[in-house]
Amino acid sequence: MHPTPLLSLNHIQLTRAGRCLINDLSGQLYPGDALTLIGPNGVGKSSFLRLIAGLCPPTQGTLTRTANIAWLGTDNALKPTLTVEQNLRLFTPHPITALHEALTHLALTPLLNCPVRLLSYGQKRRVGLARLLLTNAPLWLLDEPTHGLDAQSLALFNTIIATHRAQGGCVMAASHNPLLLPHSHILTLGTAIHNITPAPLSSRLHIAPLLPQHIHEGPKHPVHPFLHHLRREFWLALSHRRDGIAGLGFLIICCMLFALALGPAPARLQQVGPVILWVCLLLASLLPLERLYNADAEDGSLDLLRMRLAPAFIALGKIISHWVTSSLPLLLITPLMALFFQLSLSSLPRLILSMTLGSLTLAFLGGMTAAITLGARQNSLLLPILTLPLMAPSLIFGTLSCTTPPGPANHATLSLLAAFFLLSVPLCPFIAGLSLRDAQS
Repeated sequence: MHPTPLLSLNHIQLTRAGRCLINDLSGQLYPGDALTLIGPNGVGKSSFLRLIAGLCPPTQGTLTRTANIAWLGTDNALKPTLTVEQNLRLFTPHPITALHEALTHLALTPLLNCPVRLLSYGQKRRVGLARLLLTNAPLWLLDEPTHGLDAQSLALFNTIIATHRAQGGCVMAASHNPLLLPHSHILTLGTAIHNITPAPLSSRLHIAPLLPQHIHEGPKHPVHPFLHHLRREFWLALSHRRDGIAGLGFLIICCMLFALALGPAPARLQQVGPVILWVCLLLASLLPLERLYNADAEDGSLDLLRMRLAPAFIALGKIISHWVTSSLPLLLITPLMALFFQLSLSSLPRLILSMTLGSLTLAFLGGMTAAITLGARQNSLLLPILTLPLMAPSLIFGTLSCTTPPGPANHATLSLLAAFFLLSVPLCPFIAGLSLRDAQS
């Protein structure tokens, strides 16, 4: 019985920047197969791997995958401030025994609790390879996998690849260095006609189930990818607490300076206090937005996220995490900041409610504009220029809700604030997802 192909390509064409990289490519890969991509720089090897991973669409043709994929790009998707163990748990939660086994395969066990920033490039590459061992994906996509590896690490890599193929896995690799992939199919890019040169049928590897198993099963009760994404974002936010502390410090200092500048005039303080608190909250919430997507885009983590989640849900998870870890602490100290402006206790509920709705709206708008400016030059300047004008309606009605006496007019302004927030919930993640997809494609 003929095995089911893990990957089928049907008349694939790939064009980038008006240049045809791949034209009318068809072929299939089966369990145990390997495909080596060769060709000079700039002919589309990495682009072809990204196409197989679903990170960019083909110009023409169809692609069918019947197996999950694991990705190792030119970046290792590692956070420098986290340890090796913490980095491996970010995307694939496994028991410590599975982590030890994967690290043992790559001679990394002594580095389990070492921050990644202290590792050499070759060691970081081996940590990226260890993430492959922790997946149960049959199809591995590798972009320059041996870059930075010494002779000993290269031998370990060849053993891991051979074992994966013998157990029914499939490998696609692009490399300028010769790879030890026996009986590998060859795809030469940069030529007028693109054909996959097949390996001899008699040399196809057979599945050997008695070989040591290195593909670990996932948890017995798998977590939904979006919930795991939320867990990852909260973990990263808590490991970078300085961003939240900076926002708190900014809010406190600004409120103190405004109170000192206005002087001991209770009537004036009470009149302008809500407006100052609103503006300071908006500006403080903007501080962490620059790194909302940039850090993941720079180290390659955004590619791994896109292979697990739709871009809109990636944006939604980051927006929720941003509000909880950055804006919520600002709201919690709002009553304390109100003391600087001698605001009455009766006005605090309206102030906190309006600022809560406003901060939620800002989080969604900021998540959208941060995605739009991803990859732009000097996006730290462009981000507030795009975000603050969008917040003007919420700022106007938010300050009116604090200064208007209780009654129908006050309820109307709060209703408008709630309407702005409800409108941003579906719209902003959708636009952010489109921007992330275009930026990474």
